[in-house]
Amino acid sequence: MNTPADANAVRGVVADEDVLLASRALDIRMLGGRAIGLFENHFIDLATAIAGPASAPRNGEGHDLRRENLCRLVYTLGGHGEIAQIPVDYGRVKLKLPDLQPAAHCTDDLLGQAIRIDGASRFAYLPLNMAHDIANISLDSTHTPQTLLTLSHWPANRTPQAYKANLSTQSALRYMAQARDFPDAGIVTSDHFDLDGLASIYAFLAPEHAQRHAPLLIEVARLGDYARGTSRHALQVAFSLNHLAERTHTYAGVNESRQLLSTFGTLLPLVKDVIENTERYAQAYQGQWQLLERTEALMNDPQGVLEEYPDIDLAVFTLPPRPASRADRETPYHGLSAISFHNRTRCGVLAIIDGPFIEIRQRYESWVERVSCKMRGRCDLAIFQRALQAQEQGTAQWRYDGVQWIMPALKVKPGGNSDFSAQRVLDELKQFLHVAPIAWHTP
Repeated sequence: MNTPADANAVRGVVADEDVLLASRALDIRMLGGRAIGLFENHFIDLATAIAGPASAPRNGEGHDLRRENLCRLVYTLGGHGEIAQIPVDYGRVKLKLPDLQPAAHCTDDLLGQAIRIDGASRFAYLPLNMAHDIANISLDSTHTPQTLLTLSHWPANRTPQAYKANLSTQSALRYMAQARDFPDAGIVTSDHFDLDGLASIYAFLAPEHAQRHAPLLIEVARLGDYARGTSRHALQVAFSLNHLAERTHTYAGVNESRQLLSTFGTLLPLVKDVIENTERYAQAYQGQWQLLERTEALMNDPQGVLEEYPDIDLAVFTLPPRPASRADRETPYHGLSAISFHNRTRCGVLAIIDGPFIEIRQRYESWVERVSCKMRGRCDLAIFQRALQAQEQGTAQWRYDGVQWIMPALKVKPGGNSDFSAQRVLDELKQFLHVAPIAWHTP
């Protein structure tokens, strides 16, 4: 059912009436030039939900999701390096949105559940959903109707220009060091846990200690978001905090806000001790530390090769022969430490070849807004994934997470065997990246 563009617009997004009705539980935002539905830190690309993977608006306007404006982008392996637009067969492609109910904003004793490090702090933390109707400061996240200040590197963020930075932690630390007047909000909020968010919140809840350790906190945040850094102390702190966070995870299906309260409630009071007495946490950081050491040894092997193609923003890592199980190769980065790869290149697309296996990854830096060393916009590898699957003669099912995910990967799903050699996939990938349109871009 198609309707005039001005009849069905929500937050600047134009879509058919049934789409807007089905997506009513989502917080629809324009991120990276695409219409994204947010739900408890899940990112749903609405064009994909309507028209399937590798779809795009004919008129180039990411907010125009009317079915009549969406098409499928098709690439053919071994062809002439062209991407064609074909109509979507809506008789076969049905709207695929998760069956979500509108999030129920918590109303019971919210301030009593807020997390503080000590009673003297003027700020406390609540998850974004719990702070939806409370005046708040949003850190490393999106905003709510009651957000008075945002300090975040998310796409389409509302961070004041004076505090924009590559990491949300940098913005938060700078704000706390320079601001003279604070918004009338005692709650800081975020909708997910990671080290950049943790350090940003810590900058508000323990400002004096955070300022004394600002360079370290920035390094920890960089390791958490970008998997880049070489500081021994920062690595050990980052590994420790991530390990401690994993131990707070409860059973599947737990309310997202309750999980965040548990994780931040456990870690925020520990940040000072982990920083100042890191050696006490050797048991927490040693697993990832040993993995990093093993990966570094492998990457330094002269049989390993790194090739960079700056014109298509691609780095190719060919690993030396190694004893590795198929399970290792089916985990992210072939079971190795991402830090070793990211420290060696600034390219936004990584192709990792491990014997007959290949994994293609897009970095987090190309998802967020950056003020320096800006990344090339992302291509939608769903187009390439569909091209691979169309000619696959083996049992492989090629999977791509989606251009809207923070660090999407393209690889064979566990259990399948591809008829393509890793070199064939790489050669086709290089050809594809030369002609692929930008599907996700930030300022």
